[in-house]
Parts: sequence; C-alpha cells; structure tokens
Amino acid sequence: MIYLTFVILLTGCARTVTPIVAYGDQIIVDVTLRGTVDLANTRYFLVLSDNGSYQLPLPEPYLISATPEFIEPDMTPQIGSREAYFSRFFTTWSGYVVLDANGYFLAKGPFSLNQALTREALAEGGEATTKLHFSFRLNRVFAALPDYIYFDFVTVPWPVGAPKEPADHLPSTGNRISKIAGSIVTVNDESNDALPANQDVIECRVAVQ
Repeated sequence: MIYLTFVILLTGCARTVTPIVAYGDQIIVDVTLRGTVDLANTRYFLVLSDNGSYQLPLPEPYLISATPEFIEPDMTPQIGSREAYFSRFFTTWSGYVVLDANGYFLAKGPFSLNQALTREALAEGGEATTKLHFSFRLNRVFAALPDYIYFDFVTVPWPVGAPKEPADHLPSTGNRISKIAGSIVTVNDESNDALPANQDVIECRVAVQ
C-alpha cells in the first residue's frame, strides 16, 4: 500500500512542457534565373502580402487585358488608368522589393492613390550573375507580423516608352511562408525557352530567421 501511494505521488508531480515557438524577424530571398540578370532592360519584383487573395498583373496567358502592365504605384500606366491598378492590385499588397539598375529597393504599403511612394535602399545590385540575393527585417513591411507571408516573384521587361508587361512569375500566386523562425520554402518553376533567359525564373527560395 505504501509503495502504490508513492507511485501515485510521483505521477501527480509530472508536468507537460510546452515548447517555445520563436518568430522570425528577418526574411532572406534567393532567386535563380536561367540567364544572367539584365538590369538595363528588366526589373525584378518580389511582391509581399499578409493576405492570400492579393492580386498582381500576370504574364501570358493570364494577362488581364484592361490592366496588363506591371508598374510601381507611383507610375502612370500606358494602358488603363492608375485608379484601375490601385483598385485591382496595389491595395492588396503589403509591400514589395524591386531590383533595378540602382540596386535593391523596398517599398512599404499600404498603397493609396494620393499618397507619395517611399523606397528604401536595401543593397547594391552587385555583380551580374544568374542569382539574386537580398534580405530585410520583416517589420520594415509588416506593422504586425501575420501568421503567413504570401509572396510572388515577377520579372518585367522595361522598354523605354512602351508598356511594361510581365514576363514570368512563380507557378502559383498562393506561395506562402510561416512567420516561425527557421521556416524555409523553395518554389521551383519550369524553364521556358520562349522567354529571354534573364527573364526566366527557375527557383525562388525564401527563409525566415
């Protein structure tokens, strides 16, 4: 009887340990193209959102005829009205990163039609290769960190004086990554020989730390 009582007491003292979940504060992005980055003729965008229903202009065959250009919120489209781009696309974005001839820049939303756009410098473009690499603090885009961060990567030909219609993006617009530190998502995209090599996305790897 004494022995049984001792066992029950030990069992009653046992506790369940709840694991501590750490959330990341930085996102790291690596993109591989089929060809060498061409900053003179192409811009590269990472679009971010806290909502999986965000929208963006898509390449053929998914182009939306009334608003086919992939431009920044402070630009005037050559096809369609600025109001149409804001109502359809920009208001659904939390922010974006763009790589142009001057380097990597981050623009934080929310975006509204009459609000000036501010771009923050992230890094210089570096040596031209088939790889793009950049990182930034998540609080530079999200005031409150969502459970999941939705993203897409888009390549856009940038002809002078002509519409900027997107060339390639990731296979799905539902790509997402958890805010938990250590999360890694790799999205592969099939090669498309119909595209210039510098506009053809092969892989996008996103990590939260």
